[in-house]
Amino acid sequence: MGRQAWIRSTAALALLVASALGLQAQGGAALTGTVSSTAEGKMEGVLVTARKDGATFDVTVVSDAQGKYSFPRTHLKEAGKYAIKIRAVGFDLTSANTVDVDASKSATLDLTLDKAKDLSTQLNSAEWLASVAGTDDQKSMVVRQIESCSYCHSLERIIKSKHTAEQFLPVINRMFRYYPDGTIAGTERPLRGRAVFHEKEAADMFEKMPSWGYAPGVKKTDLAAYLATINMSGGKSLPTDLKPLPRPKGKATKVIITQYDLPRRDTVTHDSDVDSKGNVWYTDQSGFFLGRFEPKTGTFKEWPLPKPTKHTIGGGSDVQLDNMDRPWFTVTHDNIPGEFGMIGMFDPKTEKYDFVDLGEPRYSQFIAKAKDGHLVLGGLKIDPVTKKLVDKFDYAKVPNDPGGTHMGYEPAMDSKGNWYITDFGASYMIKIDAKTKAVNWIKTPTKFSEPRRGKMDSQDRFWFAEYTADNIGMLDGNTNKITEYPTGIKFSGPYTASIPDAKGRVFSPAGAADRVFRLDPKSGEVIGYLMPTQDFDVKQATIDPTDNKTLWMGNERNARLIKLEPLD
Repeated sequence: MGRQAWIRSTAALALLVASALGLQAQGGAALTGTVSSTAEGKMEGVLVTARKDGATFDVTVVSDAQGKYSFPRTHLKEAGKYAIKIRAVGFDLTSANTVDVDASKSATLDLTLDKAKDLSTQLNSAEWLASVAGTDDQKSMVVRQIESCSYCHSLERIIKSKHTAEQFLPVINRMFRYYPDGTIAGTERPLRGRAVFHEKEAADMFEKMPSWGYAPGVKKTDLAAYLATINMSGGKSLPTDLKPLPRPKGKATKVIITQYDLPRRDTVTHDSDVDSKGNVWYTDQSGFFLGRFEPKTGTFKEWPLPKPTKHTIGGGSDVQLDNMDRPWFTVTHDNIPGEFGMIGMFDPKTEKYDFVDLGEPRYSQFIAKAKDGHLVLGGLKIDPVTKKLVDKFDYAKVPNDPGGTHMGYEPAMDSKGNWYITDFGASYMIKIDAKTKAVNWIKTPTKFSEPRRGKMDSQDRFWFAEYTADNIGMLDGNTNKITEYPTGIKFSGPYTASIPDAKGRVFSPAGAADRVFRLDPKSGEVIGYLMPTQDFDVKQATIDPTDNKTLWMGNERNARLIKLEPLD
């Protein structure tokens, strides 16, 4: 090879290397490092969160078995100063907590952790219950109710209180006066900006009742007596043997979690859904707003909703996109008793919300979409094109009642048009034949499981959460059999379940354990993704239809939308 040819070849190689390095900087890691401590050395399962100065979102990754963490350039796109925080129960971050991220090369920041100065501030409700004395029946009183103590806040508040049993009774009655999905309940700052209250009639009725919640035979005096045994009344100290859950391992570390701040910090995002373009729609259950988030642009837009004049609380509830990407949901209305309201539809083209008159003042909090595109609102079947009632079934008059206190909750409909609803009160799944209206009461294998929310998949399988049994359930509409999958964490309180993703995996958020469980039905494997914040309270989880793998949720305790991306 001649000298000139060699020079040209070397120059071309240099350009190729430079180009490769440039591409690596653009698409590789923006920030990497190792997490370690004196107590453990390299640490697996530490959540590392980065937030750019002035940003309205943060990104979380998890350290692997070698203690390494890595933020992809796709998620930390902008150069600038980033604040770093960690979540590893039992440890505090003691090394530098800020880093400058460059747009052209990877930044490195190794993190050093020390034993936590105050472990008691880091425990979630499931961990507190594992740490305090008491039988399972006693602990069930605290968390296994439709609106339990941990439904609204961490048990840390109770355990660090000094109330006697007698002093707890008026507290229990007062707590019920707060609307559970609208009360200031988080520990993160800034908090939601207001507290709202139950309708006075309901609160007055509850105060006169001796019973506590839906647990069989439990009285308020029972709960008050137990709480006084586990708190700091009478000079008692905190438990010395605190029992945090294990940190994530293996597959549970292969995830990226992004949290987006909602425009209004007092928003209560009880429900959300994702349209065919990947946009996330959400309602505010303690305010009259509908919102849309566009992940591609990172922008929010909100629209005010009509307000009633006769209700002290209210807002929008469960939102469901129809086949034309129009969100349907209920809004508190003067003609409807209670806070859930009347169904209507928002048209993104006209940017207007219209109530839909179904000929009778019936309501339900939750909506589902049938395979034929019809919408199911409790016992009502609606044509979203004509906005007319197609069929109805009165769940209040279901025949062959097997006994118990029934509460119809999440509706669904399979491909044959059969109706379904979870019976939260008596732990049944109710199925109604589309043609004959014959009723099949299907008891959950676990007694007192309280099936709560979920979704019907394309194979006529109804996936749901067993709130008080710590299971993910599946009712096969073809065989009428229920299969239960334990989450593996007691008192975790799984609330709902998603449809399967592209790999057949189902997701279920559990607020008491600050986790989103992922179930692989083929193997029965359940892993738990730990969330970056202790203030985790999610009521609905939706698989993004544009990629069939990303999970979207609204966290009502800290006014954020959460995007969870599994990496395996």
